[in-house]
Amino acid sequence: GVTVSRGDSADGWLEHGVELPDRGEGFVRARPGESTRFGTPRLVEALRRAFASVKRTFPATPPMRVGDLSYPRGGRHPRHGSHRSGRDADLIFYATDLEGRPVQGRGWVAYDRFGVGVEPEEHGGRTLLFDDARNWHFVRTLLLDEDAQVQWIFVSRGVKSRLLRFAAAHEPDEELLVRAAWVLHQPTGASPHADHFHVRVACGPEQRALGCRDRGPMWSWWRDEAIKRVAPHEVPALDDGQLLQALLGGPPEGERHARADEPGAAKR
Repeated sequence: GVTVSRGDSADGWLEHGVELPDRGEGFVRARPGESTRFGTPRLVEALRRAFASVKRTFPATPPMRVGDLSYPRGGRHPRHGSHRSGRDADLIFYATDLEGRPVQGRGWVAYDRFGVGVEPEEHGGRTLLFDDARNWHFVRTLLLDEDAQVQWIFVSRGVKSRLLRFAAAHEPDEELLVRAAWVLHQPTGASPHADHFHVRVACGPEQRALGCRDRGPMWSWWRDEAIKRVAPHEVPALDDGQLLQALLGGPPEGERHARADEPGAAKR
C-alpha cells in the first residue's frame, strides 16, 4: 500500500498513487470523473495546502481548476510527454474580469505578457486578466512549503515576468524572489505554458530509496539534507595519504572542515 513513484517524470510509472478528488477546499477538477487524478502524497498534499491557502487569504476566490496529474498507475498519457510517475500537475491560472472581480475562466485561456487572455469562443469569448495577486500567492505558498520540494513550475516567459514584477513590488521575503526566478521556467521543446501552471515536485528521500529518479536541479533551500552539496571552498585539499585515510577510516581529527551538522554540508 506504499506509494512508489518509479523512474522519472517522462519515463516511469506509479504504484498505489494518492487520488485527488473532484473538488475540495479551493479547487475543482477541470475534467471531473477522468482518471488522471493520481500522484504521490508529496504532490497531492502540497497542492491541497496551496489551494486552501489562496482560498483563506482571498475568500472571494473561485476554486482553482485542476487539470491532469497521472493515471492510477502512471505511464504514458496521450496529452503529455511527462505526467508519468505521479509528480506532475497542471493548474489553470486564477483570473479576473476587466473590472478586477475574481472569475473562473472557462476553457484554457492563454495570457500574453500584458496579462490579457481571451476565452475560446465556445466558452463565451470573454476577455480575462491574469490575477497577479492570487497566482503569486499560490506560487509563494508552494515555494515556502518545506515538505513539497517543488522542482519546477513551468510557465511562459511572459507569465513569469508578470509574477516576478508583482513579487518585486509586494513580496517582503527577498529569498522567495530568488527561488521564484529559478523555479519558474518556460520549458524547452514544449508549449510555452501561457495558459496554466505545470508543477513538478522532486522525488524526496523516501521515494529515491524506492526507485524514483529526479531529472533536473535539487535546490539548496530544500530541507532534505542528503541532497545538499559541500561548497568547493569548504572541501579540504588532501594528499594521497590523507585521501586513503579518509576512504578507509575518515579524515584525521581537526581536518573535517565540512561537518555533517553544519549548514550546507553534505550528510556523511
